[in-house]
Amino acid sequence: MAVYALTSASGSPGVTATALGLALEWPNQVLLVDADPVGGSAILAGYYRGTVAHPGTLVELWSAHRQGGLEAAVRELALRLSETASLIPGPAGAAQAGGLADLWPALAAQLRVLSQLGVDVLIDLGRLGHTHFATPLARAADELLLVMRSDLPAVAAVAAAEVPLEAPVRGLLIGPNRPYTAHAVASVIKREVSVSLPWAPEEAAVLSHGQPEPKRGLKLRKALRQAAEELHTTSITALGVSA
Repeated sequence: MAVYALTSASGSPGVTATALGLALEWPNQVLLVDADPVGGSAILAGYYRGTVAHPGTLVELWSAHRQGGLEAAVRELALRLSETASLIPGPAGAAQAGGLADLWPALAAQLRVLSQLGVDVLIDLGRLGHTHFATPLARAADELLLVMRSDLPAVAAVAAAEVPLEAPVRGLLIGPNRPYTAHAVASVIKREVSVSLPWAPEEAAVLSHGQPEPKRGLKLRKALRQAAEELHTTSITALGVSA
């Protein structure tokens, strides 16, 4: 299976909501790691609206790592999101993220082990360039997905971004044709745009703020399901692993 990392070059294009949406629609066992250094447990505070307790965060993983128990902690501390998806919540804030530097290499190695055991991994890295950006986790990814909107400031930021990673980097576009098409965006950023998700604020609010699901449409969910299936298929074929 594969490790995918999601990040952005500017603003708040919806990295966390996208990562969560993909995890919920993933057709295989998948672990979502919230490594956004801004912190704040966005999924627990947003999607769950603070109503769900969790057995541990990356801070507890750091503690387990210091005691030699990281492998077990990754299994035991993950919060079950669905029958197939689990979550390791992020730190409470940037101050905590700064203390996790020695966890990243060990966690990166453990995530690679999980992928070899048949579990896909999604990592929410937050914004590129942050002081505490989890570079070792980014380097552990088989592919980095740059999440962006299709407006000029967002596209310009991605085009100018430096991504010093060996892993392939592709675009994930939210709201194509607002105003630029995926093809136009790809030509500017000089990277393939492999995933396009529709502009659907009401549906996105379900993931980001725990709002009730709209009674009609669900076009975002359908697009997330299709994207998840395609990314998982890529992990079986293009990445040279077996199901």
